[in-house]
Amino acid sequence: MTTHLSPVWQRKAASSDRLARISARFLSDIPETPGSEGTCQTIPFLLDNAGQSWVTHDLCQVLSQRGHKSMLCHLDEPWTGEPRDLSSEPGARTKGNRYCLVPVTSVETVRAARFDHIVLLVPASLEGVRAAYRRIKLLNEEQPVETGIVIVGPRDQHAAWRYFRKLAVASLRYLDVPLLNLGFLPEQVMPQHGPVNHHRKNFLARISERLVRIGFYLTASDRSATG
Repeated sequence: MTTHLSPVWQRKAASSDRLARISARFLSDIPETPGSEGTCQTIPFLLDNAGQSWVTHDLCQVLSQRGHKSMLCHLDEPWTGEPRDLSSEPGARTKGNRYCLVPVTSVETVRAARFDHIVLLVPASLEGVRAAYRRIKLLNEEQPVETGIVIVGPRDQHAAWRYFRKLAVASLRYLDVPLLNLGFLPEQVMPQHGPVNHHRKNFLARISERLVRIGFYLTASDRSATG
């Protein structure tokens, strides 16, 4: 079963070194992140549809409850401004917060904002996997985008792993894009099955812990500095 929990699918040439760095961060209580002290770090999320907004809303609450004060930041969609780097531009409204979660629904917004890392929410279905693959392909056309995956709505952990594996294998084989497994949210904790409860919070807590401990909120330049 331990192989089912492995969070990383990497390019073969870089896998051992990259995995070692990720593992070191994952096991560290407090990741060493240059320049992150007192800075609000951006974590962009690409939703499959607007109905998944509950994930970022609840995850923001869980992060704050776990001592990582967070807030939601919404970008205008469709994007109407000139392309510019927003990865380190949360603004004064984020003062006092550690993380800024940015949910968007279009690839165009991610590309226009020039995010170099993204959390992709993938519905637990073959069509959801196909749609995610197409999005990953579009995201990486202009620049590499480090992509973390959360499978939403699988029956159980085995189903979540199967969907992630299908997507990760195709992405690595045909696009040369490695994916990071950030976890899953089973169908039992979906909003249609009831209000927020401790089961949903537990799954969200696991995702939040991975995001924080592996430093997924960092930009590519920051990651290179910590490597």
